[in-house]
Amino acid sequence: MSENNSPNSTSGSTQNPATDSPHFKLRMIGALIVGVVYGLLLRISFENKSLHAWLQIVSTTFLIVAPFSIGAIAVLLAAGKSRISLGRQAMVSCLSMAMFLLAMFVCLLEGMICLVLVAPVFMVAALLGGLIAGVIHNHFHASKVSLSSFALLPLLLGPIEANLPPAQSEQLVSSVIQIQANPEEVFDQLASVQNIKADELGFSFVHLIGLPKPLAANMNGNGVGAVRTSRWEKNVSFEEIITTWQKPYAMHYRFHIPVGGIPRDALDRHVEMGGEYFDVLDGGYDLKAKDGGTELRLSTRFINKSQLKTYGDLWGKMVLNDFHQSILGLMKKRAEQAHQQ
Repeated sequence: MSENNSPNSTSGSTQNPATDSPHFKLRMIGALIVGVVYGLLLRISFENKSLHAWLQIVSTTFLIVAPFSIGAIAVLLAAGKSRISLGRQAMVSCLSMAMFLLAMFVCLLEGMICLVLVAPVFMVAALLGGLIAGVIHNHFHASKVSLSSFALLPLLLGPIEANLPPAQSEQLVSSVIQIQANPEEVFDQLASVQNIKADELGFSFVHLIGLPKPLAANMNGNGVGAVRTSRWEKNVSFEEIITTWQKPYAMHYRFHIPVGGIPRDALDRHVEMGGEYFDVLDGGYDLKAKDGGTELRLSTRFINKSQLKTYGDLWGKMVLNDFHQSILGLMKKRAEQAHQQ
């Protein structure tokens, strides 16, 4: 019986994966390089201001479709004319995405904050794209057509999403902590907060990935209309204009971020508060006597102006809640220390 009539043969031009390992390794290296270059070209195109009317980087297309296509393209190129196993599909698609994320960081196209925020979705989307491409390649042998289709997919869907009607999403994040001190003692800690030390803030995920830490907050005046100026690391500063002052039960404010208050290198532009895609509106502290101490609540209202409604809202809430817990922990330490003196 000839080799082409063997039950294990699917096509005269299809190689046996068991004997294709040396060739696969070479194809995989080439596929990973092409996948990364394709991804970088997409990243540059979606950020290009002249193409902003058709391609927007903070979008579902770039968050999901672009990595989907990167994973698919890498798998199709790595497969060549051979069948590609499920394990290899997963390996190639995930490696291509990991290298793309690294390349964006090395090329200074994205900062650590953005990369951490998008990495989970990028990885899942790339894996899904690689697995679907593997099925198409193994069962339908349409690699050339599939390769072109996957490559064009983000460029076709991007303009459609960019021209959808804008729909802003307003969200409220509220966090609570119990403090063993009376409301008057807690309230006294809120207006001006001097010389914040890193160990007073405790562990915070958002600070770990690069969000600047607060250094101090200075109150100019008292009551409604007073201005509380917050200073953070990396020369970040912004104002909180007091709108409610009910000592010792409430201090509310609206945010004012002056021009240059957040330097370009302090935060990634795509997640910058007061920037093109996200903005903080107002917030404040509410205090209530409870269980022999004080329940302190910190609230912040923000607006998501991007096309990423669900994912943007999710991460916005997570980042603010994590930051809230850090600040509330600081207030707790200082108020309880003052109570014991």
